[in-house]
Amino acid sequence: MYKKLHVTYSGEDDLTLTYNINDTSIAQRWAKLLAESVEKYSIDDPERLYGFDTETLERQRAIDAINKCVDTINDYKPGFVERRMTSELIQDDLNYLHHIFEVYHGMLNDPHEFYLAAPTEVRKALGQLNLEVHRCEAMAEGTVRKMLPTQLTTYYDQPRGPSIRTLEDADYEHFTDYFEFGTVYLLYVEIGKTLQDMSIDNDDHIGDEAYKPFRHYASDFVIRYWGTSVESISKFRKMYKQHYDENKDFYDARYNYSHIYNRPGNIPLAKLQSHLSPQQIIEGIRERQHVSKIALS
Repeated sequence: MYKKLHVTYSGEDDLTLTYNINDTSIAQRWAKLLAESVEKYSIDDPERLYGFDTETLERQRAIDAINKCVDTINDYKPGFVERRMTSELIQDDLNYLHHIFEVYHGMLNDPHEFYLAAPTEVRKALGQLNLEVHRCEAMAEGTVRKMLPTQLTTYYDQPRGPSIRTLEDADYEHFTDYFEFGTVYLLYVEIGKTLQDMSIDNDDHIGDEAYKPFRHYASDFVIRYWGTSVESISKFRKMYKQHYDENKDFYDARYNYSHIYNRPGNIPLAKLQSHLSPQQIIEGIRERQHVSKIALS
């Protein structure tokens, strides 16, 4: 049984934070997968941290990264991606770019022919485009998302496709949209968006290539260094239901509103154990925005 997760952030010196792993079936299954990934693979992007710097710096960093991805793809296929990002972040542009990723990357077990034929640097640009779109979404004009301190850890080289694990029905009992500071959550690994994400992004690029319920998992995880309020939860739930009602025929033909696959929120896996205050933790990570080590005990 796994009891502790240790994350080391590095800068001029190191800061190691420890999290108590939950004694639930899904948390223990995830921890076992994570232990395998730590042993066999490298973290995709050890600096995938959001919301620790000023919004101006975060915004420009994400815009530059998105446009670099667009240029790489268009150098391979001129005019393939028709939009670029400017300092005025528009959610519809981000939805369009995410749609490009969804369609031309393809499913984990069924890659698109464009992805299969593309050279390595274009494949990487297509994958990175997805990451940077999500980074930008919290800063887009009119979004209800907020740029809040968050760390995401993914292992792209771990087995994907049919080999990724499927959530059991009992696992959905642990879903919650009440997020707490310093909690580790299971990361969504599908190529697409959940009903919740579709509603938050007001995404009208609705189709089977876009809507993918949270059904599978890998060793990937997200740590939220922020919490939700009763008011924000109420706001998101109303938005969620409104989007569903406006697109009821589409969703009902797949999974209705009350289906377990459409539960909002995420599954908590571990909880921070520290004598430091939340502000001290955020300041500590801000000065050390590089994840140098993941360990379990």
